[in-house]
Amino acid sequence: MEDLENSAKAMYQDEANRTKTPNSMSSDPATKRPRKIQDEDLTMLKSRFPNLSMFSDNFLRSTPLEILLKMESTTMKMSEIDGRKDADDKLSQNKMSLATTFYNVEQGRDNRWTEISEARFLPGAGISATKMWLLARKTIGLKGFPPIGNYDMSSLGLAGVITAKGWTEVHNPSSTKLVLKLFNINSCAAKTKDQNDDDNLFSEIGDFKLALRALKAAVHYVMPWNHSITALEGFFNQNNFCFSDTSNLEKRAQTLTQFTDYVLGQNAERWRDEVAFLTAGELKTAWSTFFDGRSFATKKRDDKRSKLHEKSSFKGSRPIYGRVEGICWNYNEGRCLKAPGNCKTANGKELKHICNFTADKNKPEEVCGKEHMRVKSH
Repeated sequence: MEDLENSAKAMYQDEANRTKTPNSMSSDPATKRPRKIQDEDLTMLKSRFPNLSMFSDNFLRSTPLEILLKMESTTMKMSEIDGRKDADDKLSQNKMSLATTFYNVEQGRDNRWTEISEARFLPGAGISATKMWLLARKTIGLKGFPPIGNYDMSSLGLAGVITAKGWTEVHNPSSTKLVLKLFNINSCAAKTKDQNDDDNLFSEIGDFKLALRALKAAVHYVMPWNHSITALEGFFNQNNFCFSDTSNLEKRAQTLTQFTDYVLGQNAERWRDEVAFLTAGELKTAWSTFFDGRSFATKKRDDKRSKLHEKSSFKGSRPIYGRVEGICWNYNEGRCLKAPGNCKTANGKELKHICNFTADKNKPEEVCGKEHMRVKSH
């Protein structure tokens, strides 16, 4: 501000020196100083020329109107030049300045209701969403926050959609009880367990989308740094809500709901283990494993497999798929969602993700052993 005033004063002095005449010292005293601007005129100038509002009233009163207008014109030209700068250059420069630009966060009080801290209005962090998740885990701890349910959902068009249990569980990032049905409007309307039948909650894809939107809004209110639901929504949008895989399913919405519940459970475990949430890219792999393991996805493969078995050279012996020690049965059924090398029994014994197909019932120990699922390759 002081630099701007000094610059304006210098401009005014240059203008005065340029227009000074030899007789100026003996002229009318009124010409030696600028005419004082009245309060009413000053208010009008500030409203008409917003850039002048950055200067003090004393400075504006002591500066000739011609100089003030030139200052306004110069400021507007500088703004136009800045506006023509490439957007990428602006973003790049601003990013480079982040290392030396700090915001002072004053210690104060915040009760989430009647007293709101200014810290809630800091600019968004530019680090990765997964890194933000991990920093929050170290800062917040395991259990999250005390739950409340008085968030403004009406402004978002989501009033009465979320159940009380939904609000309770969404405050705890480690909760394994967080499921999508808690954000279904039919769950709020149900009064008994029989009425709250899961088979009827998501009969249409629109019910699923509304519940997902409500879940995302709730998470954003409670934990603005948590982008795990945004990643899930991004995965669904990128893949048209898995239309190519689920378009022929009678209960398409229920299938997507089951996958969403699985992802919520996985992210809760990752929070407990201090591991980043499932990103949109990782969710593609998770969906493929999840969907391939469903019975409706393997029906056609079962038919194809039976035809191949009829043509098998092993006549007189029906191919079997025995439970071989050390090999994951669920993997070969397409139901194991654990990563290779991380699959173990309840007793801690490691299970291999290899094919357990056995062609001869008299030699059950002789399996295919290749790194593929039995339901996909045999």
